[in-house]
Amino acid sequence: MAKGKDGKANETYGKARERLLEELKALGWQTSKPDLKVTWAVPPSRGYKLWFRAQAVYKDVHSLFIEIRGLPVERLIEAADR
Repeated sequence: MAKGKDGKANETYGKARERLLEELKALGWQTSKPDLKVTWAVPPSRGYKLWFRAQAVYKDVHSLFIEIRGLPVERLIEAADR
């Protein structure tokens, strides 16, 4: 993913969230409808739930403190599995 002058990927947070939800769904995750204000995803193991809120991703009630714009889905899963 190309990066802008500020070093961040040229992808809005909303587009990054949509992309990651689609990629997680393709990997077998259960996902919410993409038009919800707060979207979520649950892995096949059902051990936790990721919540995609405005500018933040939470694992259950704890923030992952991760920038999702331009982030590969594998890195998101790694962060969530910690």
